[in-house]
Amino acid sequence: MDGSLRVGHTYSSSGEYGINKITILLLRGYELAKGDIVYIEHPKNGTHVVYQVTRVFPHKKVREYEEALLRDGRIISDFEDSTLHAQAYQWGWMDNGGSLRPLRYPMPPNTPVYLAQRDVIARFTQPNGDWKFLLGTDPSTDLDVELGLYPLIRQSCLICGAVGTGKTTTAVTMVARAAASDPPVRFFIVDKDGEYNSLSEHLGVDKVLKVPWSRFFQPGNIPWEDYMAEFGWQKTWWNAKILTHALKILYAQASTVTKLNLKQAVGWVKPEKLGFNKKLEEWDSYRQQVLDAVSGSKLIPDADMEPLDPVDLLRDKHVVLMDLSQGKDTWNQKHFVVAQVLRRIFGEALENRKFGCIILLEEAMYYAPQRGVFEIGEKESRGKLLGVIKEIATNGGRNGIGLWVVTQRLSTVDKTVVTQCANNVICHSLEDVDKARISEIMGNEFAELIGDLPPGEAIVKGTTLKCRFPIWVKVLPELYPASSLSTPMSRFIHMELASREVLADD
Repeated sequence: MDGSLRVGHTYSSSGEYGINKITILLLRGYELAKGDIVYIEHPKNGTHVVYQVTRVFPHKKVREYEEALLRDGRIISDFEDSTLHAQAYQWGWMDNGGSLRPLRYPMPPNTPVYLAQRDVIARFTQPNGDWKFLLGTDPSTDLDVELGLYPLIRQSCLICGAVGTGKTTTAVTMVARAAASDPPVRFFIVDKDGEYNSLSEHLGVDKVLKVPWSRFFQPGNIPWEDYMAEFGWQKTWWNAKILTHALKILYAQASTVTKLNLKQAVGWVKPEKLGFNKKLEEWDSYRQQVLDAVSGSKLIPDADMEPLDPVDLLRDKHVVLMDLSQGKDTWNQKHFVVAQVLRRIFGEALENRKFGCIILLEEAMYYAPQRGVFEIGEKESRGKLLGVIKEIATNGGRNGIGLWVVTQRLSTVDKTVVTQCANNVICHSLEDVDKARISEIMGNEFAELIGDLPPGEAIVKGTTLKCRFPIWVKVLPELYPASSLSTPMSRFIHMELASREVLADD
């Protein structure tokens, strides 16, 4: 058939032949590997019905006396009596309109099975249209694997994998190629460790801007209760009431929230306005607590500060990096600022049909953690940020805001967020608990394919591929994360050379 290589036939030891899953008895001298694509001829119209191999295993008839012989070290090398089997599950067949359809008619027993060639795989995997980018190649056929950009924005994307598997290299490569496409995709990247700094050199400083996270802080947009959360105050406490009233004074005057202005406003708060009927000394004590708290606040700026607007930056740059790696401020404060920024971006997209971008969360468990598994920062600030991310995950795609979630531990990321991104998955080697989450969300067939992939290889699944079934990819890196420029060995070499120079000087 089309000159394709016949590798075996459908087989059933019970005599019952399925449609969605098949067992293949391989011809002598032929072999298949997990992840390979095969096909049969449609029993009605003769088109290719494609299957993907999930398991390959040898089969040999069992004889009662073999166990006793093996116990004595006597091995029967009867290769004529052994066969090689493969199990595969159905993708379907492609109609004239390019739509994937499932096979519903029963196939004859012992139907010939063919190894799919490049043209067959391309027909089932290559996305429609020109708005796409190259990710890598299929190791079995060396076929280019391209990803469609529209579904990566509309249905979002999950990139996951254990440490050292190439997860961040894959993510930064995808960003670089998508940002260089036509039209270029805009990215807002929340970068915990500065791993995406290499984009600046690769794409150019005219297209990439790195901004410390604190420069996005909008003090006037912080709700009153968020200031209380920083100090650990309850709104019924007198110090909280004094601070709230002082903030109301500033807001009423349209004054900038700074430490100097807020301290002045605290002095204007009168005890009778709040119904305080205790001794004046106690009032002064509460007010002093507020003044001390304002002085030590990380959220309230010292002086007038013109915060940067992420929307304005995205209009001018292809990639905006929100760098969280600098400073030792708490995650409570970082959560406040990230929530502000994401809310601003999403709000602009809701009101402006000519604005959009992809929000990428590196190490997403720090911003959208699964409750009870991974929790960082204060409950209140963490909850508000998670609420914004969930809203973007569920409604962002239809409003031009895609969400790319990058994580090394899938089980630590909020389940709602992961589920919304699960239509487009790039997944490297995972821990067992994360594989269980993959199986729960995307099915056992996909989980069985993952296995322990070599670094730099991945399984891609989702609407970004025409077939929407998993395909094995060897990623072709465009560039590497910043941390790859300094290996552990190079660090110790530099330290040793420096110590030798000190000894030589002495």
